[in-house]
Formats: sequence, C-alpha cells, structure tokens
Amino acid sequence: MTQSRARRVLTGLGLTGALTAMLAPPAATAEEGEASEAPPPDTEVLQGERVEGGTHQDNGPELHPGNYYLSTFEPETQYFRVQRTMADSTLYVGLTTYDEQGEFTDDAEIELSTFDGDTCESERLDWETTSAGNLLRGAQIRATAPQDEEDFRAVPACGSAEELLLLVSSPNGELVGENYELVVAEEPDPLNGDELRAGFEDDSDHWGAEGLVWHELQRQRGEENPIEPGTSLHSAPMLDPGTTYDAALEPGQVHVYRVSADWNQQIQAEVFFPEPSSALSEELGRWAEAEVSIISPFRGATTPGGTRAPSEQNLSNWIHHTEATTLRALSYPITWPGRFAGTQAGSNARHTTMPGEYFVVVAMDPPSEDDDTESFEVPYRLTADVFDAFDETVPEYDELPVTPAGDGSGNGDPELPGDENGQDGTGAADQTGGISTGQGVALSLGAFGLLLVGAGGLFLARVMRQSA
Repeated sequence: MTQSRARRVLTGLGLTGALTAMLAPPAATAEEGEASEAPPPDTEVLQGERVEGGTHQDNGPELHPGNYYLSTFEPETQYFRVQRTMADSTLYVGLTTYDEQGEFTDDAEIELSTFDGDTCESERLDWETTSAGNLLRGAQIRATAPQDEEDFRAVPACGSAEELLLLVSSPNGELVGENYELVVAEEPDPLNGDELRAGFEDDSDHWGAEGLVWHELQRQRGEENPIEPGTSLHSAPMLDPGTTYDAALEPGQVHVYRVSADWNQQIQAEVFFPEPSSALSEELGRWAEAEVSIISPFRGATTPGGTRAPSEQNLSNWIHHTEATTLRALSYPITWPGRFAGTQAGSNARHTTMPGEYFVVVAMDPPSEDDDTESFEVPYRLTADVFDAFDETVPEYDELPVTPAGDGSGNGDPELPGDENGQDGTGAADQTGGISTGQGVALSLGAFGLLLVGAGGLFLARVMRQSA
C-alpha cells in the first residue's frame, strides 16, 4: 500500500527526532545524575589485577611489564613467570604490603631467578624500628646484565633470558592470608651500557667518604598551605619541590606524596611537627612515633641505613610532647650504575637507578590494641625538594621504559633521539598531547551521527517538498 504524504512527513520528523535524541547527552533525573558522576578514587591501599601464584615453576602465571598485580600470601612459596620484551633489558619487580597494626614480625621475601635456579636478586621486607614504618612496606628486586660477566657470581641469563622466575614467600608464615601488590617494569639497555658498567666502582668513597651531603631545606614560614595527602601509592598527590605543605596525621595513618626527580638528583624530605598545644601534649606524652621515608617508583627503600651520618636523617622518630620535632630523610642520587651497589655502604643506591616519580611516606604508629582513647591529630609541615647531587654519565636509550599506566614515572622518562633515528622522540608513553583511544571513538561516532542527522534532514525536506 502507498503511504500518504502526511504519513511520509511524520516518518521524516520521527527519523530526525530519533537521530537527534541518540546523539544528545542524556537528560538524567536526579538519581541518574548522581549515578553518572565520576566514581570516587579507589581508596584501596593495594591494587592490581588479581593473580594466583603457581605451586611450582611450570604452572606459575605470566606477569608482564607495565602492570600491577594483586595476590595473597600462601603457606608455600608462590611462583610467577616474568616476561622480558626487550633484548638485554633490566626487569624490575616490586612488592608492597600494608598492615594496619604495623607488626614487627611480619616478613616476606621475593626473588628473581633463572629457571635453572640461579638467583638474579632477592630481598626481604625490612623490619623498621617503629610500628609506623611497618604499616606500608615495600621491597624491590631487579634482573639485569652483570657488571662483569667474568665474575664467578655473574649470571648473564639474568639480563637476557626471555622469561625469568619470580618467587614470593612469607618465611615465618605471619603474612599467610594477607594481600600483597606486585609491580613489574622493564628498562631498555642503554646504548652506552658498556661504558656505564665499566665506570662503576662499588666502594664507600663512591658515595662520599663522609656519606651523602644534606642540603639545607628552607621551610616556608607564614601562611599555611593545606594539602590532601594520598592514602596509598596510587592516590599520592604531586609535590612542588621546595614548597611547604600543611597536613595532620592521626595514629595509624599513612600519608603518601609524589616527587619527580631526574638523573644525578637526590630527594630530601623534612617533616616539621610544631610545638604541640597543651591538649595535644598530653596525647603525645603516651610516646608517639612517626616515620618519614622515600620509596622508589618500584617500591624499594632509597635512603641510607641507620649506620650513616646522623646529619643525613633522624635516627629517633619520637614526636616530642612539648617541643617542636623535625624528621628528615634523603635518597641516594639517581644514577644508572647504582644498580650494582653491594650490600654494604650505599646498598639502597641500587633502588635509585631510574628517573621518575618517587614517593615520600609519612606515617604514625597505630594505637595499642588496649588503647581505647579517642584518636587525635598531629599537625605537621612537609617540605620536599630535589638537588643536583652527583655528576655521573647519563644513559642513552633508543626505547622507552615499560612502566604501569598511571604510576607517574613517565615524567622522568629519558628523552629519546629525534630525527636522526627517524623518530619524533615522544614515545608511546607520552599520552599528554594527542587523542586517546576513547576520544577517537567518541569523535568517530559523533561524525557518523552528524552524517545520519544530515541524511534525516534531507529526507524530511524531500518529503515536505513532495507535500507542497
């Protein structure tokens, strides 16, 4: 049956209206509007894709650089297979734990090895001197080409094998059933890697006979500058070097911040607790301790040990109950050869081997289980800065490191060669300028929708002309 002109007009109007409605943003009700708001930031301290470790090396799941993983400690050792994507690269694995009580006995160990059983590197979580330091802890290991392949301890396969074995365990069983987070990253071998390896001598004089130098920080006095601290390594706000910020810490809390640093720079952090009020003085009189530390992008401690010069960092973390208290921490300079630092002086220098965003952690010991007093806040002022502290040769890359999205380490990515290598030097990790995948899809759909609207309009106009 042939349509009437009126029906064709109505059909054209309906088509155009439907297309317009499809492309227009939804007019949500009050409840829908609330649901459509951006979700709140994830407040979980530990995050990542859930994985379950294998019971032996053949059934361990694959872990890939550029990802976070979440797993749970088991009574037996867990096995994972870490994949290498670039020839002769350095693989990094970091482990993070969180304990609301800051137990001193909790222990974990991670190890990277070849499938033949040769160890590349292993590390245990450090036991800090305070409960505050045991709330959020990390350990970092790496597998890289040895400095000297002729050394009897050298394992060349650690820097070349396409797959390595990761072992995770809780030796004393205290952490069984607790979650832990893994981060996996990969750094390409520098073009001048042989030069860098040959030029490093691991002795105490390398870091200075008197230890690292503390550069005086100028705390900004006067107006307050409030900041909302992060509660995890994933929610940490970025600090402007040299700026003083104000926050308040409660017993059992962990505050996390980010600081960006480049090659040959060291990071310093100073936490100043002002003279307490009389009410706060009573609370602090119960012996309150705090901890300030600096952690690498891959979760390793970067500060000198307690045997270093007292001027480098505070050896006592007690917050004085009547006087002002200042706590300090500083990192080793970021140098590529530091990865070969031994277990003696300068051992934590092996964790400051890539530029990027490091973490400043401020924590306060939790109340005892039998303490039923109300919580209280301790105001503090945080100043962090970076200083040019060393003068070592900088590595040259022709590829970018592979690091997890959103960890911020891209800010410290090395610059790549430009036109001479036929590249623009931006790399895949630089996503700050350009169009994301989601934006491209949205624009494509929008363009397609406009074409449909145009087609509907032409159809309507034709129908109306026929109706005239």
